[in-house]
Amino acid sequence: MAVSSANAVIRTQQGWRRLIKPYLFSTLAIGTSVTLGDFICQYLERHKHRKEDVIPRTSLSSALPWWNSERSLIMCTSAVLVSTPWNFALSRTVERLFPGKQGIQIAKKMLTNTLTAPIGISLIFTTITLLKGQSISEAKIKVKTDMPKTFLAGSCYWPFVSFINFRFVPLDYRPFLGSLAGAIWNIYISSVANTTTDIEQPSEITLTNLISETGGTTIPTLEKAWNILDQNKKDL
Repeated sequence: MAVSSANAVIRTQQGWRRLIKPYLFSTLAIGTSVTLGDFICQYLERHKHRKEDVIPRTSLSSALPWWNSERSLIMCTSAVLVSTPWNFALSRTVERLFPGKQGIQIAKKMLTNTLTAPIGISLIFTTITLLKGQSISEAKIKVKTDMPKTFLAGSCYWPFVSFINFRFVPLDYRPFLGSLAGAIWNIYISSVANTTTDIEQPSEITLTNLISETGGTTIPTLEKAWNILDQNKKDL
């Protein structure tokens, strides 16, 4: 009994050791891909002047005045802390649930990746928003506003990448191919993740203001309030 327990511990330790190298490899690949994607995104947006930046523009080089190095650092940090463990764990879980390269198994893996994509996108948006110093409420708004359209865009791109990955690439190297394809995808992700979500707050309506605007009588005040509420419904 003791011998079998010791063997189980040894196998577990060996299993963890076998994961270290591919995990480090995945971290390097995904971190590089996300940072490169953000760099290219900023280059494409270099002529786009924003009135307000959530992150102050700080460049490490005078030759690259358009490059916000702090934004790239946030994107890289998010990739290392969130994207890598999520993708690494997901790829192995999917492979364990649906092993093999048969057509039906590949279809199951692709479907699982598609169904879990909203979780990964939400984690990325939340992490980036918080790293910018914004609040949980702002992160929720960001996810609610931008996650659906990002998921839709990803559904038109990633299934093709997933098919090639599951059909032809060994398990330990799948994050690497995903990071190569992700260099293109991360240009889009960087643009969406760093776009400020503007939420129009309705103007405050007080009874005192309405009465003063309508000459101090009750009927015009109610009519004014009704018109404002009706207009707000139309705007929504």
